[in-house]
Amino acid sequence: MTGMPGIVLDKYQELSTTYVGFNVQKPPLDNKLVRQAINYALDVDAAVDYIYTGLANKLNSPIPPNVWGYNPNIEGYNYDPEKARQLLAEAGYADGLKLSLWTNDNPLRMQIAEMFQANLADVGIEVDVQILPWATYLEETAAGKHDMFILGWGTVTADADYGMYALFHSSQHGDAGNRTFYSNPRVDELLDAGRRETDPEKRMAIYHEVQELIVEDAPWVFLINTSAVNGLRDYVEGFWPHPAGHHILSGVSVNK
Repeated sequence: MTGMPGIVLDKYQELSTTYVGFNVQKPPLDNKLVRQAINYALDVDAAVDYIYTGLANKLNSPIPPNVWGYNPNIEGYNYDPEKARQLLAEAGYADGLKLSLWTNDNPLRMQIAEMFQANLADVGIEVDVQILPWATYLEETAAGKHDMFILGWGTVTADADYGMYALFHSSQHGDAGNRTFYSNPRVDELLDAGRRETDPEKRMAIYHEVQELIVEDAPWVFLINTSAVNGLRDYVEGFWPHPAGHHILSGVSVNK
């Protein structure tokens, strides 16, 4: 219901993800336990409800459910501050630590940064939120000058290769897409194999394993997959929203 006669709202799931990336080569974020702790410390469901007002879904994987190759069996990370404190203590940071979190001036990302700053303070992590101009943001995350950063990715082909190769293969460090500087030889091996494999079932198994490894290594906080809404007149027929946002209008007709 829109409250406006003759208007129809069409909600659909996009192919995009928003994530918090870690610089996994920079202490203390080179410690997997610290990265996992931060995943448990963040109340992503609250961000979905209050920042995105329900127009997003919490992620449990690097790729969203509408991308081919998605692994539905990964549990992911839930909001568990006590678990976060436990992991930080195991990592040697029972007394807390200090980190920076970068974002650009995207209003939603700035709200996420503010909310997560409070979440992390609750488990003993003091976060300095820094808002950078877009060009500087891209240049300096590509150079690895960050601790943590908020960014997004659109898997426009709806295939797991596009959704993970650039972001997690060690050949893609920096500006190519892997701004976390993540490296895992097994992940590289599988991502390369996924590009060669032609059998869909074998290829699916490859990408399922890739996601399991990445979620365990936690180079990201796996945040959200967004939804979008189009407003249409009720006499418009044949409109199909493309999940990448590149809508094709050739089949649209107007019947008034």
